[in-house]
Amino acid sequence: MKRQTLLFTLLAIFVLNFNGWASLPSSSLATVTSSGFANNTNPNNKDSFRVAQMKLFISMTADDYGKLRGKKLNFLEKFSFKASQRRMRKMLKYYEYGDGPTTLQKIAALLKGLLLGPIALLLGYLFLKDDERELMKWIWFGFAGFVAIVVVILLAA
Repeated sequence: MKRQTLLFTLLAIFVLNFNGWASLPSSSLATVTSSGFANNTNPNNKDSFRVAQMKLFISMTADDYGKLRGKKLNFLEKFSFKASQRRMRKMLKYYEYGDGPTTLQKIAALLKGLLLGPIALLLGYLFLKDDERELMKWIWFGFAGFVAIVVVILLAA
């Protein structure tokens, strides 16, 4: 019975995770600017182009996004779409006021992942805000180092 519950839980997590990916902007949106025309970007203008894409995405309604995708959104897709819009609004707000984490913050996150391993991942996902999600990448790098060290110790023993 416990095995069935575990399998059901893993399946539910898997389905909900990929359902969230369905609300991300499609590739057809990636070529549209805030003016509504296709635009070829150069590397110098890349950040301003992404900001324009994000502003266009947060100004869309769920019906507009459904038309862009070519099908109507179901309830979970609408929820995921709204969550993505909320996250992008916060990212744009953060983009206007700051550059992101400093090098020392990145090194600290790497060391936390290296020393604490899965505990650091859990704490990072629980307590880091959306504008600090850049640090999660560094915690994952530290966790990879933690796993490598554990594997080497187990193989040496």
